[in-house]
Amino acid sequence: MNRALIVVDVQRDFCEGGALAASDTRSLLAPLQSFIAEARGAGVKIVFTQDWHPANHSSFARNGGPWPVHCVAGTRGAELMPPIEAGAGDLEIRKGQEVDGAGYSGFENTGLRAKLQELHVESAAVCGVATEYCVRATARDAKQAGLQVAVLTDLIRPVSAAATGPTLRELTGLRIAPVESQSWL
Repeated sequence: MNRALIVVDVQRDFCEGGALAASDTRSLLAPLQSFIAEARGAGVKIVFTQDWHPANHSSFARNGGPWPVHCVAGTRGAELMPPIEAGAGDLEIRKGQEVDGAGYSGFENTGLRAKLQELHVESAAVCGVATEYCVRATARDAKQAGLQVAVLTDLIRPVSAAATGPTLRELTGLRIAPVESQSWL
């Protein structure tokens, strides 16, 4: 079975010190980097999603939205957070490029579904930030795309730690299996 690891929005602006940091991202980076390397070694297709917003994006508070300015296309804040980096052969999916729309899901107006179908991917693991927003939306859309989906609970971080439990219960209700990373490989 062809598998994909979807690494959601591990970008400077969503990590500690960023404009819209998720909780405890510092503890995520080294284990995630290690897991990505293991997955590559096992022949898993690696997919990185990135918010890639125009400066006038509707989600920004200055434009009437709920969020501070974050992940503006081409800025340092939109870059993957070191030591995480895309390698040769990895897919890089930029989302939220339209002025309107949340752009939470890696599948929303990105062509990701078609790319995974071309690669005959049947199963995907989702990890990254933020659990209750972009991870949740990407996992739901992966399931809707017909994939078997696992959310790697040890490799996700929320904006609000209190949101993790309810979000994972919701995803379990969608028959998406929250699992530890080592049991997925």
